[in-house]
Parts: sequence; structure tokens; C-alpha cells
Amino acid sequence: MSLTDTHNLINKMTAGILTVMALSAAPALSAAETSTRSSKSINFSINSELDKSAKDEKLKVADSDTMPALVKEGYREESLPTGLHIDSISYSTGEINIFDASTQLISDFDFDGFYHRFSVTIDADTIHDTSYVFAKLYLSYEGGPWNHYATSDAYHIYSDSPADSFTIETELADGFPGGYYDVRIELFDADFGDWLVSYGPYEDTSLSSLPLEDSYYDDNNYIDDYGIDDHYIETGIAVRAGSASWWLLILPFTIVITRLVSKRFKK
Repeated sequence: MSLTDTHNLINKMTAGILTVMALSAAPALSAAETSTRSSKSINFSINSELDKSAKDEKLKVADSDTMPALVKEGYREESLPTGLHIDSISYSTGEINIFDASTQLISDFDFDGFYHRFSVTIDADTIHDTSYVFAKLYLSYEGGPWNHYATSDAYHIYSDSPADSFTIETELADGFPGGYYDVRIELFDADFGDWLVSYGPYEDTSLSSLPLEDSYYDDNNYIDDYGIDDHYIETGIAVRAGSASWWLLILPFTIVITRLVSKRFKK
């Protein structure tokens, strides 16, 4: 084989390598664009609040909610006017409202100030002796559209009692990039499914700008006591979907080229 032929072969193999790299990257990019998100949630009333170990165990066995990919850009509809009249249950303006809400940031593996686990506590009031409700919770990524992430069990609220406060605790598993999230609460009638009231960051600043990220990002940025990242070491191109790193794909071509060049110059 002449030197010119060797050069031509190397050029063809290089082009092939680049094509393989592009094709291998395409599925990963496509997967990223169409990926889902997932989280786990548990809920409990203030009267039956669990200790941390019990909540850890409940979260461990809780079903994972898989939802469409987080929508991060676009129009965000703010909270609807409170007290919509609902004929089916005869609720009118002001009969049910959210008196207060609070949030708690619970777990941050890598201590970067962004938490993968947090809770929202709702104190709702009713002018009736009791009302039966459930909550839907939404997250907005840095001012983007609202994304539903959790639905509570149905529970009773009693007049204006603070003892009926209800907490939804959530662990973001995947599909929630690090950033500042707003929370929106919507209460619904548990018997008929009708919307009752919305409550968000403009009503309560505790629902605004929560520093959150999913546990994938949180865990993979973890630094141990020795300052060594033993959970995630980035080498070359890291493909989150689990496909092989690109250098494994080009290794056989590299070996062939090396042998051909070596063989040529030994002659």
C-alpha cells in the first residue's frame, strides 16, 4: 500500500468515525428532548405527622409518578380568582380559602443550596363545619409554565381550625434541572372534583423561588469528605441515557489506523 493509499484510508476511517459519533449522539439528544420527569410524594395531616425515619420509609415504597417532560418556557397563567361559584355543591365566594401555606427544604446531598426533597403545608379554612377537599400542586421553573407534580389524598378541613393543616412532601427523582421554582396550590372538592381555590407565589412569598433540583443532579454532584467526587466522574461525553461513551466506539478504528501506519513505516 502506498503512502497516498494509506492517507486516503485514514481519511475515510476518520469520516466514518465522525459519522458514528454523530449517529450515537443523536438518540441521546432525541431522548433528552422527549424525556419524562418523575417524583414521589407522601402526605399527612398535622395531627398524624411522622418522624423523619417514618417519612423516609413511606417515600421509599411510594409509587413514582412519571409525567411529561418539564415545560420550562412559555406563558404562565397565574392563580385564578378565588371562590368560583360551583352550583353542584353550593360553594360561593369566600366559603373556602387558603389561610396560609408554608414550605420546607429538606434534603440537599451535595450541599450546593439546591434541594431534591421539600414539603408544602396548606392551612385551608371553610365557613362550614367541615369540607372534604384534595390538593393539586404545580411547579414553575424560573417563571415558566405551571407543571403539575403532585396530587394529595382527600382530607377534611374544619372551619378555621389550624389543626387541620395538611402537608405534601415530595422527592424530585428525575427531569427537574437545578433552578428556582415557584409553587402553586389548587384545592378541589373531593366529592365532585370541582375546583375551589388557587393559591400561589403572589399570595404567599413562601411559595416563591424555591431552590430545587432532582435527586439525579443532586446525587451526581455529591462530594465526599475528602473532596473527591466518587459518584460521578465526567470523562469525554457523558450520555445520561446509559449508552456507551463515544471513545469506546472509536477505539477499534483507532487500533486499525495505528496498525496500518505502523505496518507501512516498517516496510
